[in-house]
Amino acid sequence: MKKFGLFLLNNNVQWMTFCFLGWLIWAACNWNNLELAQKITLGIYAFLIAHEYEEGYKDRFLELMAGRLMKINYKALTPGLTHLSQAIYITTIFSLALLFPAQLWLTFGVIILAIFEGYVHNMGIFLFRLRGLSPGWWTAMGMAAFAIWGLVEINQAYDYTGIQWLWATLYYIATFIAMEIGFQKLIKNSFSNTIHSARSFLSERFGTKQ
Repeated sequence: MKKFGLFLLNNNVQWMTFCFLGWLIWAACNWNNLELAQKITLGIYAFLIAHEYEEGYKDRFLELMAGRLMKINYKALTPGLTHLSQAIYITTIFSLALLFPAQLWLTFGVIILAIFEGYVHNMGIFLFRLRGLSPGWWTAMGMAAFAIWGLVEINQAYDYTGIQWLWATLYYIATFIAMEIGFQKLIKNSFSNTIHSARSFLSERFGTKQ
């Protein structure tokens, strides 16, 4: 059982992909009966799975975020540990949006995530003074563009109230914080250390005193 657990841990991106493929097969079998919100969610889901592989190539994104921003020796951690919380988070929020398309705030939460990813990867180029694009940039831009298109389509197809966006924003913030708490606990770190490291990095980056 322990070996199986380590196998799942070491290959959490792969089992996250298998979950997506399961949803993809289900969608293909029921395509004509799917709601527009489900189709858009599935499209963003596909971009995000591809994004995970682009980001994870040779640990380039992990080196930026954990190594340079948080100043964590991520190479000393158990393989897969740094991504487990994200894998659970992604699988959960997309599954909920696909299961309950009538609750548009779940779909909007996914859309917020997609657009935020695009913003983060553009900011990463500036913050880390990269000579090229940030790891995962191409899929992040495709995902953000698709999400914006999907939002336009939803606005034309659905009648909804502004409260849906309030719930979506609160939902996104709450689930993102939960994911970060899980990540910090898994790597045996604390938010205070992360905040201190981030402040130190930004101070060095912009040449200011803490």
